[in-house]
Amino acid sequence: MSEIVDLVFPLAGNDVCADYALPLWQALSHLLPWLGEDNAFGILPIKGASASAERLLLTRRAQLALRLPRHRLADAAVLAGQTLQIGTEVRMGQPSPRELRPTSAQYSPLVVFTGDSEAEFFDHCTRQLDAMAIRANIVCGKAQARQGEAGELRGFSLMLHELTREHALRLQQQGLGTGRKLGCGIFIPHKTAYAVGGAA
Repeated sequence: MSEIVDLVFPLAGNDVCADYALPLWQALSHLLPWLGEDNAFGILPIKGASASAERLLLTRRAQLALRLPRHRLADAAVLAGQTLQIGTEVRMGQPSPRELRPTSAQYSPLVVFTGDSEAEFFDHCTRQLDAMAIRANIVCGKAQARQGEAGELRGFSLMLHELTREHALRLQQQGLGTGRKLGCGIFIPHKTAYAVGGAA
């Protein structure tokens, strides 16, 4: 059983800005100051439906998942019932824990390393995966950008496939690159090693 788990909150609201990562992190860390001190903490993409290039429509099934150490579940669960101010108001429902799913194909909508070229990005990925003792086939997607606290974060969407269960679990637990608290480098299961270009 992994010491890292996802805590999934239903969301109630109308819509949020498509680039919601920074205001979401600021709202969460204001309510739970310890988040900034926990390097294992990460935020998964909000599940919703794109209404336009600028807005993300929150459907009835909209969810926010926080990836965090198992011993922090009760600490983070106090977010239930809280209203987040992230440009619009979003209310968090009662959460439920979800175990990590270390399938052979894993996807992240944005992985960030220094450097702008795809060749540099691929080199950074290869080096970090080697350091983590993870073997996988790498498929880079489209260039992506996200607003961070110190400026714009740039990188690429990324698919890793033909992972063993052990390596997929390690990848989900540790992530790749920087910006974990802004949802960067967080991996989720994917059914196929294709169609990696779009942002989530």
